[in-house]
Amino acid sequence: MMCRFVRSVFSTAAGDDVYCYNYIDADDSSLPEYQEKLSEFGAKAVTHVGEPQSVSKSWNVIADMAMRDGADVFIMGNDDLVYRTQGWDTVLEERIKKFPDEIYCMWVEDKINSNRHCAFPIVSRKWVETLGYFTPGIFEFGYNDTWVFDIGKKVRRLLFIPEVVSEHMHATVGKSPKDETFLRNRVTERGNLYALDKVTFEKTEGKRIEEAAKLMKVMDKEPSASS
Repeated sequence: MMCRFVRSVFSTAAGDDVYCYNYIDADDSSLPEYQEKLSEFGAKAVTHVGEPQSVSKSWNVIADMAMRDGADVFIMGNDDLVYRTQGWDTVLEERIKKFPDEIYCMWVEDKINSNRHCAFPIVSRKWVETLGYFTPGIFEFGYNDTWVFDIGKKVRRLLFIPEVVSEHMHATVGKSPKDETFLRNRVTERGNLYALDKVTFEKTEGKRIEEAAKLMKVMDKEPSASS
């Protein structure tokens, strides 16, 4: 699925300044296959092979790589996404202009959550620099998107982009099989990590209030939120 996702990103992008950063576990049995297939995209697909860890930490590893490479927009992704809209990056560039102070939390149509939830947040380099991370690093499996979304709510800087579709081919809605990763994180002897992360999220409301305050210090009063 990873290669399908990466191919969809590049085949629908209008510009040549889009890069896809991928974290692959070193013990993944499909690693050689991934590396071979991703090589077709050249330097546009940046792959990091590292120790198995939570996505909350893995996303930060590749976000740091993108930061060093000069990235100015960060888009959360999963290997079970498929970008459907041609020129999605052009639409995104236009929407970003709404926020001259570069503090925003945007998301596109995923065919599951729509405007109800920001499942794959889009934030700026300034957002990441101000907070010091892309994802909080405290979750085992889920709630990274909810963390970013909640902070976006607190600073009133949310923007849903319905005309861009990045379809989430999620196992829970029957769009993909319940593979090893799904079973490991939700129903194995480790327990339901998503449920455990919900508890962590609920206990860290105060931290998100603090993070929102950091962003508000670097924000202009306008523009106001939109969704």
